[in-house]
Amino acid sequence: MDDLQQGDHQVLSRERFDEWRDKNRSRAIRARFKIALVEKVPLFAGLSKRELIQIAQVVKEAEFPAGSRLVTAGEPGGEMFMIIEGEAIVRAMPGRTTGLKPGEFFGEMSLIDGAPRSATVEARTPVRLLVLGQRDFWRVLDGTKTIVRKVMHTLCQRLREAEKSART
Repeated sequence: MDDLQQGDHQVLSRERFDEWRDKNRSRAIRARFKIALVEKVPLFAGLSKRELIQIAQVVKEAEFPAGSRLVTAGEPGGEMFMIIEGEAIVRAMPGRTTGLKPGEFFGEMSLIDGAPRSATVEARTPVRLLVLGQRDFWRVLDGTKTIVRKVMHTLCQRLREAEKSART
C-alpha cells in the first residue's frame, strides 16, 4: 500500500509506519543501552540520569576485528572505551594480563589527562565498543559544572583509596 497525501500531511502506509516505529524503538533501546554502560564506569559514579544521558549522547560506536591493537602502552591517549560485544586482553606489564568482557571499560585515565597509555589492549575476539573522545568529554564538562564537581569528587575518592591501599 502506498503512502497517501491528505492536505498538508502525508499519511504513512501500515508497513511504512511499522518500519518507522521499529527504527525509533531500536534507537531508544540503543540509547538506554549506552546510558547503562556509561553508568557502570566508576568515573561517572554519582551522576544523575540526566547527566549520564549527556555523556551517552556523545559516545560513538566502533568495531574492530580479533587481533586488533586498540591502544598501545606509552602512546598518547585521548579517549576511553566501553566494550559492548566481544573480549579484549590488557597487557599492563610483561607477563601480567587481564581479560575484559562486555560492560567493562579501559582508557579512563587518558580521557582525563591525555597522558600516555599505561597498558596495551588488544581485541581477543571481534569487538564492538563505545568510544568517548576527550574533546567531546570536555565539551560536556564545559557546559555542566555539576558533572565537573561529581567527577572531581569521584577522582578524589579513588585517589584516597589508592593511597590507603598503598600504605597497607
